[in-house]
Amino acid sequence: MSASKDKLQRKQQIAAGTDKRTAAAAKEKAQHRKTTITYSLVAVLLVVFFAFIFIYNSSWPSRHTTAVTIDGQDYTVAQLNYYYAANYMNFYSNYSTYIDYGMFFDPDTSLAEQEYADGMTWRQYFLDSATQDMAQIQMLNDQAEADGFTLSEEQQAAYDEEVEALETSWKDLGYTNLKQYLNMNYGKGVDEQLVKQELYRTYVASAYSQSIYEGYEYDESELDDYYAEHADELDVIDFAYYFVAKDADNAEGAEDAEEPEDAGSAEQTEDVADAETVADTEDAEDADAEETEDTEDADAEQTEDAAPEVDVQAIADAIDGTDEDTFISYLAENVGEEESPFEESMTGSELDESYSEWLLDPARQPGDATAVETDTESYVVMFLGRDTNDYHPVGFRHILVQAEDGDSDGEFSDEEIQAAEDEARELYKQWQDGDATEDSFAELANANSDDTGSNTNGGLYEDVVKGSMVEPINDWLFEDGRKQGDTTVVSYEGPNYTGTHVLYFTGEDDLTYARLQADNALRGEAYQSWMDEHMTDYEPVTSHLKMAGKSH
Repeated sequence: MSASKDKLQRKQQIAAGTDKRTAAAAKEKAQHRKTTITYSLVAVLLVVFFAFIFIYNSSWPSRHTTAVTIDGQDYTVAQLNYYYAANYMNFYSNYSTYIDYGMFFDPDTSLAEQEYADGMTWRQYFLDSATQDMAQIQMLNDQAEADGFTLSEEQQAAYDEEVEALETSWKDLGYTNLKQYLNMNYGKGVDEQLVKQELYRTYVASAYSQSIYEGYEYDESELDDYYAEHADELDVIDFAYYFVAKDADNAEGAEDAEEPEDAGSAEQTEDVADAETVADTEDAEDADAEETEDTEDADAEQTEDAAPEVDVQAIADAIDGTDEDTFISYLAENVGEEESPFEESMTGSELDESYSEWLLDPARQPGDATAVETDTESYVVMFLGRDTNDYHPVGFRHILVQAEDGDSDGEFSDEEIQAAEDEARELYKQWQDGDATEDSFAELANANSDDTGSNTNGGLYEDVVKGSMVEPINDWLFEDGRKQGDTTVVSYEGPNYTGTHVLYFTGEDDLTYARLQADNALRGEAYQSWMDEHMTDYEPVTSHLKMAGKSH
């Protein structure tokens, strides 16, 4: 091969990259490019990884991931978090006393680790409650919009006031800012805008549903017919009883009794249902709790002290046709000086089934007595009377001055009790020396009353029924001849509080309590039918629930 051909061939090889030096250079360059691409790819992956971690730990997924779909409307995880937390906080607020005593759940432990009932956790319970609330609120907002319904000036003002409180309350609670407060209490994605939006929708739903409920009207004959049909459930039965526990070894059927399956879960479910029937006012709650405590203590005391050989039939025969005083004296003389019956007032629906039929017999007369035997206990029961609720509930305002336990010994001295009464009477005199009107009384109550349940509404309680207030207040309110504008001062010493009340009687309701109960029941049935009809297309469909409900 000539030199010229070799030179030409080398040029061709160089051009083609096939000569040894060029090929080696090309190989080295390719290796460098490969290394560069590898490092670049790793860098990109690291950026993507850290970006994912940042986004995952941020609120972005909660605000952009659908958790619930209702009638074609999507709701994010953040919106579900809001309703979940709202349900939890509402439940805790209502039943904090019970929770503090160990009922329901432990607030310091994840709700996902605590069983509600039948394998369902408390977290799932609140998630289910949240989605049901979301469905109802959407339906009610849809219906309100279709009907052209808007909040009244008063309702709008209440919403505005709550928003204003939201914007400042975090300071008093020790948070750095509102964002931190919302994140800690409601969960990821819940910001101020979302809270205002959902709070407004809740206000509209509540106001609209109230307008539907109040829109039903019934005449007196309809109310009377309903009450007559349900008298055995609604009438209040007054009775006295004496309880004797049987020896467990000899109790008929005691050895064969079986523990119900899932006893703990069943009890937990009953706890929720029972707690949700607690009276709305603090005084009613205290009265119910005190009454329940007294009954349980009475039964326990009689269980310990009463001899099993007590013949309840003999006692019933001896006192039948007499009165409660005879019942009391007979027990003291023939059973034991410390033994006495316990008096109860219950609606027919609340009576123990072991003696309810006997007490509800239309032929029953005051003083009638009977013996009741069950597998584990015996009763002597005396019928004292039946209240058909043919009276008018009342309203009143009050100023409560509570006695202060200065030495924190759990007891109030005569001086501490007297100091509270003196302060109350000074406030009463201040009112009398002023305008002495209902409005001026309300202003004085807002400024001075220790009752947190009414010191923002002028100390007002409405639709008050017999037995729902402590005894001195109850007796004064329902005393014959009570009229609007009457005032007085009464004192009370009890297990829940000790103090003095200044009272102002605002008047009677238009309806008797019997008709009021019938009216509420008929409205409730009609409203529930309306709700059931309109909720048909609002079944919530859930997804990505693992991302929600982590705030508690």
